[in-house]
Amino acid sequence: MSTRDKTKILYELDEVDRRGVWPDYLQYGFNEQDVPALLMLVADESLNNAHGESNEVWVPLHAWRTLGQIGNSEAITPLIALFDGFVKDDWAMTEIPRGMGMLGEAAIVPLTNYFNETHHNEFARTMAMESLAKMVGDHPEVRPQVIQCFKDYMHSPDKSECLLNGLLIACLMDIDAKKLINDIRQLFEKDCVDISCAGDLEEVEIELGFRTERSTPKPNYGQLYEMEIPSELPKPNNDDVLEDIDYTLMRYGHDDSILDASEMDGFFAALACAPNTIMPSQWMPAIWGGEAQSPEWQNKKEFETFSRAVFALYNHVMESLNEDDYQALFQERVVAEKTYTIVDEWCEGFLRGINLWGPLAASDAGMVEQQIQPLRLFATEVGFKKRDTMSDDEVEAQQQLIEPSVRELFQHFYEQRKQAKAPVVRDQQKVGRNDPCICGSGKKYKKCCLH
Repeated sequence: MSTRDKTKILYELDEVDRRGVWPDYLQYGFNEQDVPALLMLVADESLNNAHGESNEVWVPLHAWRTLGQIGNSEAITPLIALFDGFVKDDWAMTEIPRGMGMLGEAAIVPLTNYFNETHHNEFARTMAMESLAKMVGDHPEVRPQVIQCFKDYMHSPDKSECLLNGLLIACLMDIDAKKLINDIRQLFEKDCVDISCAGDLEEVEIELGFRTERSTPKPNYGQLYEMEIPSELPKPNNDDVLEDIDYTLMRYGHDDSILDASEMDGFFAALACAPNTIMPSQWMPAIWGGEAQSPEWQNKKEFETFSRAVFALYNHVMESLNEDDYQALFQERVVAEKTYTIVDEWCEGFLRGINLWGPLAASDAGMVEQQIQPLRLFATEVGFKKRDTMSDDEVEAQQQLIEPSVRELFQHFYEQRKQAKAPVVRDQQKVGRNDPCICGSGKKYKKCCLH
């Protein structure tokens, strides 16, 4: 197959998986001879500026992914030359480092040189830095060289780029660079690290295993940097519960938190289906990935607004499932005048909620696993790979199984939930308010356990 025929395939691949699952582009026959043509596609302004709902706009992304998988060193210098322009592309900012990391040892010196050149855009330099960090994962044998590059930089850092230095600390944490702890400490001492990137020195030391707990209170990053909502994220000015949830999750969310209202809806559906009641004290922190990752709210009103919205959605999900009138909050996307149902976030939220259920009886566990199989297709790595082999009609058929599966789970545990709520039958006389407390404290019941 000619290079022209192979590149035509990239125009037919449509939008990429938003979770970053890369298909095997080499299956289409791409090899080192195709590198020049792929580089032209990556740099093609007409493609990069194509309509957002067209197939063409995704071609440069498919091209740079293919270059990474080919792994030919000829692509290194031309790709690095595009870094300053790539900072305008959100996809490139996250994906180019991954592709560059695949290119291996030959890319270390040019990436290091670019990273150290202060006339480049700060985020472009970040891409070079993150490319080096990604390389450690793909090519463990280059770890000593990459570590040395970062060590050399920290001996003479660019003190004017605090964000860059903060992101460097995050990269060092990602590659578990314990050997550089003294260099990291010295970088913090120079007061040129944006601690909103990876935390302050104490958090970094905890993450790298040099301490088990903080000696000082955790900084309030929102107040420290006087954080404001960016102009592209306007605060909702109405009482729309879903908009309030999306707004707050966008503002305070991170990699471990729930992504949006659709995922939150799936999360609550799982709680509604649970064998036993899961209390808000347990599921509220789980929204953020755990108590330690809960937001540092700027004010009480902001917390109360979010809480009201969350409980409104929670109650709606509970009531509609009880009344057998539940409709999952799936998303929709229009591509080339065709509407597609997007269930990934919702399924992710449901599986997150199941994690709070606790151990199940063997008979229950088998039934649950059977019912959530359609959900796993849209929320797990194994599912993504399987879905890539399916037609649109097959995918849609699996999506249509999700809501019936949820209803089956809800009904399956309905009797258990009713029993859990059954009134307690007392086998002893009721304790009066003025009687001694049954706990043995010697106090009156009304002043002790009844209090």
